Amino acid sequence: MQVVQAIFSVNSFLLLSLVLIYISWYILLLISFLRKERKKKLKKYPLVSILIPAFNEEKNIGKCIESASALDYPKNKLEIIVVDDGSTDNTYRIAKKYGIKVYRIKHKGKFAALNYGLEKCKGEYILILDADTIISKEFIKEALSVFEKDVGAISASMNVWNDNKIITIFQKVEYIFASLFKKALNTLDKGSLYVFGAATIYRAGLLKTLKFKNVSTEDFDLAVRMQAKGYKTIQVDSVAYTRVPESIKDLYKQRIRWYSHALHLLKFYKFKFFKSFSSLSLYTLPLTYYWYILALLTIPITFYQIYYWMPKNLIDALFFLFRWFSFFGTIYNIYMLQFWQINLNLILGIFVSILSFLFILIALVYYKQLNVKTFLATFFMYPYFFFIVNFSLVLALIVFIKNYLTNKLPHFGVLYQ
Repeated sequence: MQVVQAIFSVNSFLLLSLVLIYISWYILLLISFLRKERKKKLKKYPLVSILIPAFNEEKNIGKCIESASALDYPKNKLEIIVVDDGSTDNTYRIAKKYGIKVYRIKHKGKFAALNYGLEKCKGEYILILDADTIISKEFIKEALSVFEKDVGAISASMNVWNDNKIITIFQKVEYIFASLFKKALNTLDKGSLYVFGAATIYRAGLLKTLKFKNVSTEDFDLAVRMQAKGYKTIQVDSVAYTRVPESIKDLYKQRIRWYSHALHLLKFYKFKFFKSFSSLSLYTLPLTYYWYILALLTIPITFYQIYYWMPKNLIDALFFLFRWFSFFGTIYNIYMLQFWQINLNLILGIFVSILSFLFILIALVYYKQLNVKTFLATFFMYPYFFFIVNFSLVLALIVFIKNYLTNKLPHFGVLYQ
């Protein structure tokens, strides 16, 4: 009985922490909605370089170049550069057809392609665009209108263009949810730590000084180093559409790589970024690594609770699982409050579910993406976060510990997705 009480006490603590985190997000979001953005009218149009690193992107590179060419910006002030990182398909040949600058280098990885391209860029600003990404026409103008002296990088909001499968629809909702979260973080003194590497514009001088490191999460690493140097990284409402993994296997591989490499940044920098007194050290970085602890504790606690409460009857058990892994369970629990004995776990669980569900709905409405498919995905979003995100975080933690104990660094350089 003491073990059961301990488990439910830990669960209450985790739920309370989530409630407080969500409340902080709502406060930041409200501030961002109430605060007027200081947009300046462009009196002149600086040269902008668009750098597209590519590896075996013959299916996507044409669409990417066409979207870059269609940007609402003076064409004589745009410079499009593709760096083909030793592709073995027709990426180079297709890119050359568009009459832009295309360079081909020996295959070394995304960071090498980016750093090579930086040396070729002549623009005052550099837009990094993934080869499988399509950018909205107004992005550059909107970004330049809010580039203040303390802003180092501006990211686009993110959506998914290959949303034709169940797994990609869930990712679409996740990306839109993340976009609103990042918009809320704009109100912090350092802005959002989590830039979308698929479509972000940087100050050329700053980017060429810092350069990209040989890490898979090069966008995350760069954002941390920019903020440590006193620059903000923010997000605008203009949307970029990217291609996401279409199978659970590929999605797991992507997320485990992302999350394990984010942990390796702690090893690289020896926690030194936590020493500064700013939102970077007090909020965004601690929050980033909080999710690993949450996942590590949530998975066993959740399975234990399911085992503890699972009905013996098959039909009742199926209905129980349906409630547990959908928002219907929250509706059901609210209704049953009149019959059940109220406890802290139940109340906090209801609050967490409602706060997360509403935040996603607000994001879908804000970005005009609310429809039957995205609503149904939101209704059943908990299994996605639990079985994909949480499991990936725990597996990434295992990979990191294994590499750390063997003093082995992961092989970063060849990875793009």
